[in-house]
Amino acid sequence: MARSITVIPAKEPTMLVNGQQIELKKKVAAYCRVSTDQEEQLSSYENQVRYYTEIITRNPDYELVDIYADEGISGTNTKKRDDFNRMIEDCRAGKIDLIITKSISRFARNTLDCLNYVRELKELGVGIRFEKENIDTLDAKGEVLLTILSSLAQDESRSISENSTWGIRRRFEKGEHKMSTKRFLGYDCDENGKLIVNKTQAKIVVRLYEEYLSGKTVDYIARIFKKERVKSWDGKCNWQASTLDSMLRNEKYMGDAILQKSYTADFLSKKRVMNDGTIPKYYIEGEHEPIIDVNTWNAVQQELARRKKYCEDHFTNNYAVMPDKNPFSGKVVCGKCNNLYSRVSYTTRAGTKMKKWRCGSTNKNSGHRVCTCPYIMESALEKICVMTWNAIVESIGDYETLWNINIESGNELLAYKTRLMKMRAQEGSIKECKPDLLQEVVDHITVFENGDLRILYYDGTEFEVATH
Repeated sequence: MARSITVIPAKEPTMLVNGQQIELKKKVAAYCRVSTDQEEQLSSYENQVRYYTEIITRNPDYELVDIYADEGISGTNTKKRDDFNRMIEDCRAGKIDLIITKSISRFARNTLDCLNYVRELKELGVGIRFEKENIDTLDAKGEVLLTILSSLAQDESRSISENSTWGIRRRFEKGEHKMSTKRFLGYDCDENGKLIVNKTQAKIVVRLYEEYLSGKTVDYIARIFKKERVKSWDGKCNWQASTLDSMLRNEKYMGDAILQKSYTADFLSKKRVMNDGTIPKYYIEGEHEPIIDVNTWNAVQQELARRKKYCEDHFTNNYAVMPDKNPFSGKVVCGKCNNLYSRVSYTTRAGTKMKKWRCGSTNKNSGHRVCTCPYIMESALEKICVMTWNAIVESIGDYETLWNINIESGNELLAYKTRLMKMRAQEGSIKECKPDLLQEVVDHITVFENGDLRILYYDGTEFEVATH
């Protein structure tokens, strides 16, 4: 008998219904996307939805599952595409047999993402039909073509990103930009996108700068604002020290603007990084109405730098100021090892509560004394502050020359501190140590090995006091 070959045709999937085998329709979905929220693009988006609904419902072999569509989202990253991700989950759940989409660039411009999803869906038996490129991923030749075309799509995305970046930087060079007021306390935008002062919020900004220059820390100011229920840009009272710190460094409060402080380092991930000089920055002076005058803003920048150096010089990570509970915190310095003194509270046998200060090197060495500088009673610190301050007040005329030199020195911080000190001295002498005054006028107090003290005021005035 002669050998013969008979072709057994493939069977379409069937389902038994009322005793009859009925061919199952292919479960088909469509995916469409537009890149921007411009009106004409949104119109294109609506047209795509209408188009795919018609071609799927008109095919008798197809059953429409859904039209998955993302508006106004970049194709370079699939993480941010909600409907795309929902579609993939439906494929994994067995709800879809075929996806129809316009082109590879609409599906994904990231080669790796595109191929990973194509391969995963192929293993699930789900095909993708790219209309523009005429590729069916279940076809044997499909993946080779897809790899090449996906790479081209990714390169197109890179080119678009570079062109967009070039345009933005050319506008920056001309001083053209759009300023967002979101999370920006003190300003609103007018109809032309220009910053205008919000008078109510501006008062908070001014107060922040004044409180900081009076000696308070951002942590302490944040606690004050929370306690007083001061409202931030979002109407809430949840102030953070880091927020206040960034406000103190923001040049926009003096009417200027730095453009391109950060930039997109990777067009695929859209990751933004701070510009440390890798690309140019653009500084615009007089960009808008200031809330803080230039001298005050410069004084704050100098004070930020002074506090940083103060911490470095005295081996501490934190410029701690607690005028209400511990007014001498961060103010007492060891004359031998340069560490800051810390307070120790104890109760005598007679039941009297006492406070004394010791070199902080003891705390850093498990309580063992490694420095021979002596303890100092808090009462002695209070006494030296009252005594020396009253000496300044009583001889205020003798300090006029020094103060005028400081004010005209060109050093904004020294001038600000001197004016503040002069104003407080004009209020008269004191009978007891005042925490707020201490923060405003005293730089620090040094304790020497023989027990003598030296107090330095912000205007440069020094007093040395023997305690024995």
